[in-house]
Amino acid sequence: MTKHSPPVYAVFILSAVAIAYEILLIRVFSIIQWHHFAYMVISLALLGDAASGTFLTLVRSWLRPRFAAVFMFCATAFALTMIGALQLALQLPFNALEIAWDIRQWGYLTLIYLLLATPFFFVASCVCLTFSRFGRAIGRVYSFDLLGAGVGALALVVALFYIPPDTALRGLSLLALAAAALAGFEYGAEKSYRVALLSLFAATGLTMLPDQWLEFPMSEYKGLRQWLQVPGAEVVAERSSPLGLLSVVESRRIPWRRRAPRRGTQR
Repeated sequence: MTKHSPPVYAVFILSAVAIAYEILLIRVFSIIQWHHFAYMVISLALLGDAASGTFLTLVRSWLRPRFAAVFMFCATAFALTMIGALQLALQLPFNALEIAWDIRQWGYLTLIYLLLATPFFFVASCVCLTFSRFGRAIGRVYSFDLLGAGVGALALVVALFYIPPDTALRGLSLLALAAAALAGFEYGAEKSYRVALLSLFAATGLTMLPDQWLEFPMSEYKGLRQWLQVPGAEVVAERSSPLGLLSVVESRRIPWRRRAPRRGTQR
């Protein structure tokens, strides 16, 4: 009987991607809505983790003998739902300013929670199932899990100084697909090369996604959207970082009033 090994390097990558994705969602929500709704991402992650733990508790006796297939499926699903679930959530007509008097906004908010908790459900299933399958090596698996989370958090913050959020999202999805392929080889699963080929095919598809599919529509009530309603207004320069999004707007048709700088204090 072949002795299998825990896919610790795959767990390391998935943990890094999961925490990086969580931080990225905070950045995205602060751009498209307001920073008040950015912090709900923490509860989204906890919701997905809790749902995964409950699910595995109920069916782990069936999943453990099929560890390799389930792990690679969940890792692949995590990679795809990071983009798919986010784009579906962004298509909902949720308006935070109407939530106090429009009951429909609560329904939209519930759907957003369910959609965005889905990626965390899949990645948590990978880690929790590894804990269950390799109980004697749980210390080693947990150390790679924690180390990956620390590296992912730091790497994402640094990366956002150089690349925009949409590019970071595409890169995180590619890393998750790489983890799905790596897990099969680490575990020693049969026909792991097939999973590697499928991951390569999915990765190729991700790199070819139109940029419009990764755009983050900003709320029409935010200041930037209001400025862009001015005739002839356009964004001439833009810079994004973990600290915020800076956009320079210019209109050659409508002169905007500019306050003169203060040169001294009048008495």
